[in-house]
Amino acid sequence: MDHQSEITFIRAVCVEFLGEHLGPQLAALARPGFGLCPASDSRPAAGRSRLGGPALLDPGTPWPHDDDQPLNLFAVLDTDELAPWLADELPIRPGLLNFFGIDHLEVCQIVPADPARAIEVRPPGDDSFAMVPLHAEPCMTLPDPWWGATLEDFIEGFGLDPGPDLASICDPSEKVTDLFAGDFPGEHYPTSGDLDQAFGWPPSVQPGDPLPDLRGEYTHLLRLSSNLGEWEFAEGGSLHFLIPRQALRDGDFSQAVVALDDG
Repeated sequence: MDHQSEITFIRAVCVEFLGEHLGPQLAALARPGFGLCPASDSRPAAGRSRLGGPALLDPGTPWPHDDDQPLNLFAVLDTDELAPWLADELPIRPGLLNFFGIDHLEVCQIVPADPARAIEVRPPGDDSFAMVPLHAEPCMTLPDPWWGATLEDFIEGFGLDPGPDLASICDPSEKVTDLFAGDFPGEHYPTSGDLDQAFGWPPSVQPGDPLPDLRGEYTHLLRLSSNLGEWEFAEGGSLHFLIPRQALRDGDFSQAVVALDDG
Protein backbone atom coordinates (compact mmCIF):
# COMPACT_ATOMS: atom_id res chain seq x y z
CA MET A 1 0.00 0.00 0.00
CA ASP A 2 1.23 3.50 -0.75
CA HIS A 3 -0.10 7.02 -0.25
CA GLN A 4 -0.63 7.72 -3.93
CA SER A 5 -2.72 4.62 -4.68
CA GLU A 6 -4.93 5.29 -1.66
CA ILE A 7 -5.37 8.97 -2.54
CA THR A 8 -6.15 8.01 -6.14
CA PHE A 9 -8.88 5.64 -4.92
CA ILE A 10 -10.39 8.24 -2.58
CA ARG A 11 -10.31 10.95 -5.23
CA ALA A 12 -12.00 8.71 -7.79
CA VAL A 13 -14.87 7.90 -5.42
CA CYS A 14 -15.30 11.54 -4.38
CA VAL A 15 -15.36 12.76 -7.99
CA GLU A 16 -17.81 10.01 -8.97
CA PHE A 17 -20.35 11.15 -6.39
CA LEU A 18 -19.62 14.89 -6.07
CA GLY A 19 -18.19 15.94 -9.42
CA GLU A 20 -14.90 17.43 -10.57
CA HIS A 21 -15.26 20.64 -8.52
CA LEU A 22 -16.20 19.44 -5.02
CA GLY A 23 -14.87 15.90 -5.22
CA PRO A 24 -11.14 16.81 -5.21
CA GLN A 25 -11.71 19.20 -2.29
CA LEU A 26 -13.13 16.41 -0.16
CA ALA A 27 -10.34 14.06 -1.22
CA ALA A 28 -7.78 16.69 -0.18
CA LEU A 29 -8.97 16.31 3.43
CA ALA A 30 -7.54 12.77 3.56
CA ARG A 31 -5.15 12.10 6.45
CA PRO A 32 -2.93 9.05 6.98
CA GLY A 33 -3.65 6.82 9.94
CA PHE A 34 -3.59 3.22 11.14
CA GLY A 35 -6.23 0.67 11.97
CA LEU A 36 -5.20 -1.18 15.14
CA CYS A 37 -5.86 -4.80 16.00
CA PRO A 38 -4.15 -7.54 18.03
CA ALA A 39 -0.96 -8.79 16.42
CA SER A 40 -0.82 -12.36 15.11
CA ASP A 41 1.39 -14.56 12.96
CA SER A 42 0.02 -12.92 9.83
CA ARG A 43 -0.17 -9.41 11.34
CA PRO A 44 3.14 -8.54 12.99
CA ALA A 45 3.27 -6.09 15.87
CA ALA A 46 4.19 -2.49 15.06
CA GLY A 47 7.45 -2.46 16.99
CA ARG A 48 6.66 -2.24 20.69
CA SER A 49 3.09 -0.99 20.22
CA ARG A 50 0.68 -2.62 22.65
CA LEU A 51 -2.48 -2.42 24.66
CA GLY A 52 -2.08 -2.65 28.44
CA GLY A 53 0.84 -4.29 30.19
CA PRO A 54 3.74 -2.39 31.75
CA ALA A 55 4.49 1.16 30.64
CA LEU A 56 7.68 1.85 28.67
CA LEU A 57 9.23 4.87 30.41
CA ASP A 58 12.58 6.59 30.64
CA PRO A 59 14.41 5.58 33.85
CA GLY A 60 13.26 7.68 36.81
CA THR A 61 9.94 8.74 35.20
CA PRO A 62 7.18 8.55 37.86
CA TRP A 63 3.94 6.72 37.23
CA PRO A 64 1.22 9.31 36.39
CA HIS A 65 -1.45 10.03 39.01
CA ASP A 66 -4.58 12.15 39.21
CA ASP A 67 -5.50 13.28 42.75
CA ASP A 68 -3.36 10.49 44.20
CA GLN A 69 -5.07 7.89 42.00
CA PRO A 70 -2.70 6.02 39.66
CA LEU A 71 -3.81 6.21 36.04
CA ASN A 72 -4.30 3.15 33.88
CA LEU A 73 -1.81 2.42 31.11
CA PHE A 74 -4.12 1.91 28.13
CA ALA A 75 -1.64 1.68 25.28
CA VAL A 76 1.85 2.32 23.96
CA LEU A 77 2.48 3.45 20.38
CA ASP A 78 5.90 2.93 18.84
CA THR A 79 5.92 6.00 16.61
CA ASP A 80 9.26 5.13 15.02
CA GLU A 81 7.36 2.32 13.28
CA LEU A 82 4.47 4.61 12.30
CA ALA A 83 6.37 7.74 11.24
CA PRO A 84 7.20 6.81 7.60
CA TRP A 85 3.50 6.45 6.71
CA LEU A 86 2.35 9.46 8.75
CA ALA A 87 4.76 11.95 7.15
CA ASP A 88 3.66 15.51 8.06
CA GLU A 89 0.97 14.22 10.45
CA LEU A 90 3.83 13.44 12.83
CA PRO A 91 6.12 16.50 12.61
CA ILE A 92 8.45 15.22 15.35
CA ARG A 93 9.88 11.84 16.40
CA PRO A 94 8.61 11.31 19.96
CA GLY A 95 9.69 7.66 20.14
CA LEU A 96 7.39 5.66 22.40
CA LEU A 97 4.11 7.26 23.49
CA ASN A 98 2.47 5.92 26.67
CA PHE A 99 -1.27 6.66 26.90
CA PHE A 100 -2.61 6.87 30.46
CA GLY A 101 -6.14 7.58 31.64
CA ILE A 102 -9.18 6.46 33.64
CA ASP A 103 -11.90 4.59 31.77
CA HIS A 104 -14.83 6.61 33.15
CA LEU A 105 -13.25 10.09 33.36
CA GLU A 106 -11.90 12.61 30.87
CA VAL A 107 -8.44 12.46 32.46
CA CYS A 108 -5.26 11.62 30.59
CA GLN A 109 -1.51 11.91 30.38
CA ILE A 110 0.65 11.02 27.39
CA VAL A 111 4.25 10.33 28.35
CA PRO A 112 6.92 10.00 25.63
CA ALA A 113 10.00 7.85 26.12
CA ASP A 114 13.28 7.27 24.32
CA PRO A 115 13.15 3.79 22.74
CA ALA A 116 16.85 3.27 23.42
CA ARG A 117 16.48 4.00 27.16
CA ALA A 118 12.93 2.96 28.00
CA ILE A 119 12.36 0.29 30.61
CA GLU A 120 9.23 -1.61 31.58
CA VAL A 121 7.50 -0.03 34.57
CA ARG A 122 4.56 -1.64 36.31
CA PRO A 123 1.89 0.47 38.05
CA PRO A 124 1.67 0.94 41.81
CA GLY A 125 0.16 -2.21 43.26
CA ASP A 126 1.14 -4.09 40.09
CA ASP A 127 -2.46 -3.80 38.85
CA SER A 128 -2.36 -3.53 35.06
CA PHE A 129 -4.38 -4.59 32.03
CA ALA A 130 -3.21 -7.67 30.14
CA MET A 131 -0.66 -6.82 27.47
CA VAL A 132 -1.76 -7.26 23.83
CA PRO A 133 0.81 -6.50 21.09
CA LEU A 134 -0.73 -4.29 18.39
CA HIS A 135 -0.64 -4.57 14.63
CA ALA A 136 -0.97 -1.24 12.78
CA GLU A 137 -2.52 -1.33 9.30
CA PRO A 138 -1.84 1.86 7.28
CA CYS A 139 -4.80 3.61 5.69
CA MET A 140 -5.94 6.99 4.41
CA THR A 141 -8.98 8.44 6.18
CA LEU A 142 -11.56 11.15 5.62
CA PRO A 143 -13.86 12.86 8.14
CA ASP A 144 -16.65 10.58 9.29
CA PRO A 145 -19.82 11.06 7.18
CA TRP A 146 -21.87 11.58 10.36
CA TRP A 147 -20.16 14.98 10.78
CA GLY A 148 -23.01 17.01 9.33
CA ALA A 149 -26.65 16.04 9.03
CA THR A 150 -26.69 16.85 5.30
CA LEU A 151 -24.15 17.33 2.56
CA GLU A 152 -24.75 21.10 2.85
CA ASP A 153 -23.84 20.96 6.57
CA PHE A 154 -20.76 18.88 5.79
CA ILE A 155 -19.59 21.31 3.08
CA GLU A 156 -20.13 24.34 5.33
CA GLY A 157 -18.49 22.70 8.34
CA PHE A 158 -15.27 22.00 6.47
CA GLY A 159 -15.20 25.27 4.52
CA LEU A 160 -15.54 23.62 1.10
CA ASP A 161 -16.73 25.39 -2.06
CA PRO A 162 -19.76 23.54 -3.45
CA GLY A 163 -19.45 25.17 -6.85
CA PRO A 164 -22.30 26.35 -9.09
CA ASP A 165 -23.37 22.97 -10.46
CA LEU A 166 -23.58 20.77 -7.37
CA ALA A 167 -27.38 20.57 -7.46
CA SER A 168 -27.20 19.06 -10.94
CA ILE A 169 -24.87 16.32 -9.66
CA CYS A 170 -26.59 15.38 -6.40
CA ASP A 171 -29.07 16.62 -3.80
CA PRO A 172 -27.15 18.83 -1.29
CA SER A 173 -29.91 18.33 1.30
CA GLU A 174 -29.36 14.57 1.29
CA LYS A 175 -27.50 12.87 4.15
CA VAL A 176 -23.87 12.18 3.34
CA THR A 177 -24.27 8.53 4.33
CA ASP A 178 -27.27 8.14 2.02
CA LEU A 179 -25.57 9.94 -0.84
CA PHE A 180 -22.60 7.57 -0.85
CA ALA A 181 -24.83 4.54 -0.16
CA GLY A 182 -22.33 2.96 2.21
CA ASP A 183 -19.33 3.59 -0.06
CA PHE A 184 -18.10 6.77 1.63
CA PRO A 185 -14.32 6.67 1.03
CA GLY A 186 -13.56 7.78 4.58
CA GLU A 187 -14.84 4.37 5.67
CA HIS A 188 -12.01 2.68 3.74
CA TYR A 189 -10.38 1.51 6.98
CA PRO A 190 -8.53 -1.83 6.65
CA THR A 191 -9.17 -2.79 10.27
CA SER A 192 -11.16 -6.01 9.85
CA GLY A 193 -14.05 -4.54 11.81
CA ASP A 194 -11.97 -3.34 14.77
CA LEU A 195 -12.55 0.24 15.81
CA ASP A 196 -9.21 1.10 17.39
CA GLN A 197 -7.18 3.59 15.39
CA ALA A 198 -4.02 5.70 15.56
CA PHE A 199 -3.91 9.13 13.92
CA GLY A 200 -6.09 10.00 10.91
CA TRP A 201 -9.73 11.09 11.07
CA PRO A 202 -11.41 8.87 13.66
CA PRO A 203 -14.56 6.91 12.89
CA SER A 204 -17.55 7.89 15.01
CA VAL A 205 -19.99 5.50 16.65
CA GLN A 206 -22.94 7.88 16.73
CA PRO A 207 -24.49 10.66 14.62
CA GLY A 208 -23.36 14.15 15.43
CA ASP A 209 -20.14 16.11 15.72
CA PRO A 210 -18.30 14.83 18.82
CA LEU A 211 -14.84 16.14 17.92
CA PRO A 212 -15.30 19.39 15.98
CA ASP A 213 -11.87 20.87 16.75
CA LEU A 214 -10.22 18.16 14.66
CA ARG A 215 -11.05 20.27 11.61
CA GLY A 216 -7.96 22.38 12.16
CA GLU A 217 -6.86 22.81 15.75
CA TYR A 218 -6.26 19.27 16.98
CA THR A 219 -4.50 16.12 15.82
CA HIS A 220 -6.17 12.82 16.63
CA LEU A 221 -3.61 10.48 18.21
CA LEU A 222 -5.50 7.40 19.34
CA ARG A 223 -9.01 5.97 19.48
CA LEU A 224 -9.61 3.09 21.88
CA SER A 225 -12.90 1.23 21.74
CA SER A 226 -14.58 -0.93 24.35
CA ASN A 227 -14.16 -4.12 22.32
CA LEU A 228 -10.44 -4.94 22.44
CA GLY A 229 -9.16 -4.17 25.92
CA GLU A 230 -10.14 -5.08 29.47
CA TRP A 231 -12.03 -1.81 29.86
CA GLU A 232 -15.53 -0.57 29.12
CA PHE A 233 -16.07 3.09 28.28
CA ALA A 234 -19.36 4.92 28.73
CA GLU A 235 -22.26 3.25 26.91
CA GLY A 236 -19.85 0.86 25.21
CA GLY A 237 -18.28 3.77 23.35
CA SER A 238 -14.71 4.89 22.84
CA LEU A 239 -12.00 7.16 24.16
CA HIS A 240 -10.15 9.60 21.92
CA PHE A 241 -6.74 11.09 22.74
CA LEU A 242 -6.17 14.48 21.06
CA ILE A 243 -3.46 17.12 21.05
CA PRO A 244 -3.34 20.70 19.69
CA ARG A 245 -1.45 20.66 16.40
CA GLN A 246 1.03 23.29 17.60
CA ALA A 247 1.65 21.38 20.83
CA LEU A 248 2.48 18.28 18.78
CA ARG A 249 4.93 20.27 16.68
CA ASP A 250 6.51 21.50 19.94
CA GLY A 251 6.55 18.02 21.47
CA ASP A 252 4.44 19.27 24.40
CA PHE A 253 2.29 16.29 25.31
CA SER A 254 1.16 17.96 28.54
CA GLN A 255 -1.53 19.67 26.44
CA ALA A 256 -3.13 16.37 25.36
CA VAL A 257 -6.82 15.87 26.15
CA VAL A 258 -9.30 13.03 25.93
CA ALA A 259 -12.90 12.94 24.73
CA LEU A 260 -15.44 10.24 25.47
CA ASP A 261 -17.60 9.22 22.53
CA ASP A 262 -20.40 7.15 24.04
CA GLY A 263 -22.28 4.62 22.00
